[in-house]
Amino acid sequence: MSEQWEYGYVYFVSTQSDEQRRLRHHPDRAQRAIEYDLAAVVVDGNSVRSGAVTGKVALLNELGRKGWRVDNGLSIGGTLPNWLRDAVQSAVTDAHPGGAVEHYMRRRRPEG
Repeated sequence: MSEQWEYGYVYFVSTQSDEQRRLRHHPDRAQRAIEYDLAAVVVDGNSVRSGAVTGKVALLNELGRKGWRVDNGLSIGGTLPNWLRDAVQSAVTDAHPGGAVEHYMRRRRPEG
């Protein structure tokens, strides 16, 4: 019997709050670091889940424990599909999504 796989995606999306966006346009911005927060959206055969994350490693480790193999990501730029923008904004209040990186993921399907 051949191996069977299920597939999904994980997106890491940079976000800014209204306050962070105002600081970006402030005259003294050269002296201030522009901060971005990070949101993640996980899409698998069963669901679309989203939430704020402090970094990629913890989420990638969680996906690995669940059997997912995550590939290197590709930037999808700052123009996000509406469903992805909505997923980020529903999980992270006051978030303005920016650029995103899309990772393909797969795991073996249980036999039977």
